[in-house]
Amino acid sequence: MDVSRLVGLTLLTAIITTPTLAQDTPGHGADEMTSESLKNLDAMKAKPYGLLTNTSEMSRRNLDIRMPTPRGLFPVVDHPAILDPLFPNLEVDKPIADAMAAIRKSITDPISLTFEPMAAWTFQHSPKTAGGGPGMTKSVLWEAIASVLMLWQDQGNCGHVVCVLQNNVGVGKPLLPFMGPAVGNPGNVNNVLVSQHLTVDLYWQQSILNNRLRVRVGKIKETSFFDRNTVAYDPIHGFMAENFNQSLTNPFPSRGFGGVVSYDIEDNVTIRGSTMNSASNGYSSGFDGLALNHLFSIAEADIRIFPELWGDKRQGHLRFMGWYNSIPNPNGAGAIGGWGGTFNMDLAVSEQATVFCRIGCGENDVTPANFACSTGLHVTQPFGIKSSETGIAFEYMQVTESGRVGTNEYFNVPSVAPAGDQYMMEWFWRVHLTKHSDTGPVIQVVRDTSAGVNTTVIYGWRTSISF
Repeated sequence: MDVSRLVGLTLLTAIITTPTLAQDTPGHGADEMTSESLKNLDAMKAKPYGLLTNTSEMSRRNLDIRMPTPRGLFPVVDHPAILDPLFPNLEVDKPIADAMAAIRKSITDPISLTFEPMAAWTFQHSPKTAGGGPGMTKSVLWEAIASVLMLWQDQGNCGHVVCVLQNNVGVGKPLLPFMGPAVGNPGNVNNVLVSQHLTVDLYWQQSILNNRLRVRVGKIKETSFFDRNTVAYDPIHGFMAENFNQSLTNPFPSRGFGGVVSYDIEDNVTIRGSTMNSASNGYSSGFDGLALNHLFSIAEADIRIFPELWGDKRQGHLRFMGWYNSIPNPNGAGAIGGWGGTFNMDLAVSEQATVFCRIGCGENDVTPANFACSTGLHVTQPFGIKSSETGIAFEYMQVTESGRVGTNEYFNVPSVAPAGDQYMMEWFWRVHLTKHSDTGPVIQVVRDTSAGVNTTVIYGWRTSISF
């Protein structure tokens, strides 16, 4: 892969789209998770409501509250593409859907609690592993539930408690070791994976200043708010490898305790900042290892753009991130620290097609990759097939020694795979089977000669269901 062409393409896109920032633009807020969740203009005029609001003042309304997905992720676009079910009249999952609807109507709606359960099964087979090892097959079930408890909503301001529970189990095959490290990848080639333990996101979410300022405090997964992307972000419905859900140069902590602040400077520009415990193992309270020299801090500018392409106004995003990571020294006492940054963009180039690109870099000691560049194309309803979407993406990455820790643990020896270059490609096809289910193949190609993986093709399948 020609890295210079990828970098050139990204810089050209930024140069072309940046002058459009001053245009009059539709939409409201670059932080759609909150700016769209309450339908601001409607909510300003609504009567107060929520669990802690006096019932005489409450007005039960069908507001479109944006839910986090069961992975804790929030939607990025105002109007996500809607696929038509391939079998619209097939109702094998109707009993479960009816049960969930009954629970919402009789139990959760009266206390202003919204929830969404979800499950996914993934299968992957790689004929090669690191060091020229034998093949590996994985069959994994992921189950999760996301919930938002609305304590109050008044004049566009609100108070939420957000909770996300997730878990993985092996199905016919052991869950561990994960396939990513086994093929030299510092992340997950199957990012539907979370942990062999129950993981919890639990935090308070407060909006003020007519919802222009949002504050979250608690046990948080930072990818819910940083390095998001319209089409390269959600492993349940889009690209499945972590390499295409974020830049692996961003060393996000594993659900540590911390806080995130977002502020809408104007309707289409949002800035965010966060500081988080960098030493958490991800499945504890989030306070484990917390210290002043064990913190990850990041700032991001998220800009929504509306360039005119071939006579039509299109939507896209430009995101600029800078971070500092201080972590326990893996080779001795004390802590080590380092800086890094990422550029992230997406742009709709037609009604059905969206392109994306990420470029990131970071200091060797504190990130699994000191450089990574990824780009790809996502297409909704390809060839006029209204039940499907597809995508293809490519990445070049320079893996650091710290990024090889998982691979060396796979070998069960102190050090085998040195730092080196990795190339990756992914193609997926998703079919919206019924109202509640999706399925389709996921094919990945990994080349990492430093890890002893000349070229391996990972054959996969993914099926998900949600209610």
